[in-house]
Amino acid sequence: MASILEEKLREAACLGDIEAVTALLSENIDVNAQNSVNGWTALHWACKRGNEEVAKLLVSHGADKSIKTFKGETPIDLCGYPNTLEQLGVQQDELGLKFIPNYIKNPPLNGQVDVGPRIRPKHADFSNMPTTSLPAAQNDDLVLKIKVHGSCDPDFIEIEIPRWKLTYNNLLKICCEELEVLECQVERIRKLPNTRLRKDSDVKRLKEFQALELVLKPPS
Repeated sequence: MASILEEKLREAACLGDIEAVTALLSENIDVNAQNSVNGWTALHWACKRGNEEVAKLLVSHGADKSIKTFKGETPIDLCGYPNTLEQLGVQQDELGLKFIPNYIKNPPLNGQVDVGPRIRPKHADFSNMPTTSLPAAQNDDLVLKIKVHGSCDPDFIEIEIPRWKLTYNNLLKICCEELEVLECQVERIRKLPNTRLRKDSDVKRLKEFQALELVLKPPS
């Protein structure tokens, strides 16, 4: 159960769902829990997406700014948002060197995470507030979870694909590169639980954190 909630925390941090982050932290889960495949923590995702308030909340609950991903990246390394960097203690004179316009590449997603009614309280004050979101065309990166069907490793890995590159061929290419398989080995891409992706329009309908499997051809 703890690992499921830890994954929900990372997802909520990515989406900027501060209500879900607050609720999950109240469950006393490990704020520094790392994804078993890539080593990302909730703070890595908050910084990557520029979710300033989420980053501030995570740090106040003990999020470690020095934890590195399995590629050796700290949350600060992944962050190109001055306000978020300030929450991490980066000095003003460092911001000019650090800042890159990630707001163009990775705008806040303004989504919500399904953490269940027990964890996420119902707040009357929020129920009548209008919801807002950025136009879909501005959310340039789509995060997907992928694995090889039938692999001895049950874990998914997370990949990011620019939305303007969302075609079947690009998805296949990136999945194969990340999972270290050859394109000629792939029989199909399956959107879990049971939908086969066949064309570009199928791929363009994918949502954040959709789970996919590569089904490989049987050995000849």
